[in-house]
Amino acid sequence: MSGKSTRVTTPVFTVSYPALFEAKTSFEGQPPSYHVTMMWHKDTDLSSMHEAIEQVAVKKWGKVPAKLQMPFRDGNEKLDDKGKVKPEYVDVIHARAKSMERPGVVDANVQQIMDPSEVYGGCKARASLNVYAWEFAGKKGVSFALNNLQKTGDGEAFGVSRTAEDDFDVV
Repeated sequence: MSGKSTRVTTPVFTVSYPALFEAKTSFEGQPPSYHVTMMWHKDTDLSSMHEAIEQVAVKKWGKVPAKLQMPFRDGNEKLDDKGKVKPEYVDVIHARAKSMERPGVVDANVQQIMDPSEVYGGCKARASLNVYAWEFAGKKGVSFALNNLQKTGDGEAFGVSRTAEDDFDVV
């Protein structure tokens, strides 16, 4: 990636699917990685990220290719098993960042976070990323490599399993 990547710090986002303390496999056949899905409301100013994408594309290809695969996805297209938009993804733009090396994770006071339960789906954070261009199987795209993450605040947790004690009353 050296020479072909650009570093950027994201605006604050809502964390989803964090694997920051232990590498996990997202898709069968792929090696485990550290990763996070970043979710921003559609009104969030992502211009610094778009500028970095354009910069790496121009560095690699001399211009932004017409059919460049972008890292951003429309949350309204993220469907659950019943074909409905997942509630936490309504009106958001989301992107995934991953790394093969464990990222640094700090709190708002830049103190290292050691407890994985402190960074959960629904909390707020920002990330330091490398934006890089790639070419594979005739396709050209830009992706995000995760460097570090800073938790900036708490939020309403989602994707958390309920316990048996929560689901049942004493018989």
